Amino acid sequence: MVAPADLPLVTVDAIDKVYPADRVAAQGVRWNNLVEDFKKTYGYKPTCIVRAPGRVNLIDATIGEHIDHALFGVVPMAIVPDVIIAVGPRNDTKEIRTSNVDKKYGPTAFTPSKNSNGEAVVDIDIRQLQWHSYVKAALLGYLKHPHSGGDSIGLDLLYDGTVPAGSGLSSSAAMVISSLLAMLTANGKVDGLTKGDLVKMSMGAEGNVGVNTGGMDQAASVISTPAAALYVQFYPNLAGEPVPIPKTQPEISFVIANTLVTSDKATTAKFNYNLRVVETLAGASLLAKRLGMNYKPKDKVAYRQVVSDLAGGEHSLTGAGVNKSDITASLRQAFKDALDAIEKHLGNSAERDGLTEEELIAALGISKEEFTEIYLKLAVEPIGGKYRLHIRAKHILEEALRVLEFRKTIETETESLPKALGEIMNKSQESCRDQFGCSCKEIDEITSIALEEGALGSRLTGAGWGGSTVSLVPAEIVPQFIANVSKRYSKYQGLPQEQLDQAIFATLPSSGACETVHNI
Repeated sequence: MVAPADLPLVTVDAIDKVYPADRVAAQGVRWNNLVEDFKKTYGYKPTCIVRAPGRVNLIDATIGEHIDHALFGVVPMAIVPDVIIAVGPRNDTKEIRTSNVDKKYGPTAFTPSKNSNGEAVVDIDIRQLQWHSYVKAALLGYLKHPHSGGDSIGLDLLYDGTVPAGSGLSSSAAMVISSLLAMLTANGKVDGLTKGDLVKMSMGAEGNVGVNTGGMDQAASVISTPAAALYVQFYPNLAGEPVPIPKTQPEISFVIANTLVTSDKATTAKFNYNLRVVETLAGASLLAKRLGMNYKPKDKVAYRQVVSDLAGGEHSLTGAGVNKSDITASLRQAFKDALDAIEKHLGNSAERDGLTEEELIAALGISKEEFTEIYLKLAVEPIGGKYRLHIRAKHILEEALRVLEFRKTIETETESLPKALGEIMNKSQESCRDQFGCSCKEIDEITSIALEEGALGSRLTGAGWGGSTVSLVPAEIVPQFIANVSKRYSKYQGLPQEQLDQAIFATLPSSGACETVHNI
């Protein structure tokens, strides 16, 4: 059986193959309007429309936050909100013209160039990011990829996005993926590429705007299938496996609530997102060194590798080769050993509250130049001047174990499933808040209100520090739940109904990124 990541990129001929049945009519109007707007903007018909959805962390990945950098498995799910692009190839120029149906995002045009070494150059100012910066990032990623041949024809692109920026629903990944898919399609470079190839291209492209991404967002947007979450594994290689969402009694639904606090990774990454990546990688390297593991000082080590070595060899913590209905005793022991090692080797009294950069460099046994080369390719700003390795490591290992417990629960429990899943979600939120420090007061407010209004579990989704929450809610109370949370959450007061409907809504599983020739 072919692994989902190894499947070819998708082309469909109608949007009823893209969206859940109850969303097709409204989306059909939206897509038709996009075609008409393209003709008004550029004076001709587009050749196709491409799509990439946002994602929310549901089922297993409801508790998988920030462990993709550690190479542990996570399970996100594509959602209905997405970015769609009407695409028009131009053979008379190399210029890329972009417009947006939302007029607050102004049009722009740019042309790639080459440096003296013949390498592609696209001007991106990561200090002042705009919406089209992500289009430029995608173009640079495309041109750098061997499959492109280092060249692109000109393009006219018209964007329509329904994933709120900074919402924690991966709007930036959806922008980059859809843009890459537009470029691949227009240049005739889709053949021979797999979904996994597009995931890797997208990961590299998003780095062009200064974001160090672990791949969960991209995998969810590209590889997902309808009616299922996606179990994503990163070690030893990127792979994904559909996880059917079961029927329960009572039936359950997931409600996304946007805090309306912007989680802009590109501008806050140095003391939030990127800093956690450095604390994670440096912590794993230091733990491996103190355990006497056979890694070179310049190796980037992930906690997933450390756990494997502690277990005495390769253990799949992502499901391959393991009875999916059970978390084996050996896996549990591997996690226990890793957590014990973290306490012993990273949790001593002198280092428990963190290490300065100088202390960390000395502990790793490398030079300042080597530390910069390995860990500081993207800017970071340690909080209080200290890298907090111990408490971040505890979150990562405990969160990874919760992912496995979540999956076991969803595959074996019946009557107790909703309650059990909710409890795991709540423990995850506590850890994200107290150990990984990626919550905020608005997330805490919404999750607290959600539990009081009948949610079985509620937690942040996405990178944190703002963005959205996801709550596990009995389906029968969803309308009243949304109404009550809307009345109580402080930042929802006074919002027009249209904005409120975009801020809090029940979600359905969606298909992944695709090209379509709908009504063109």
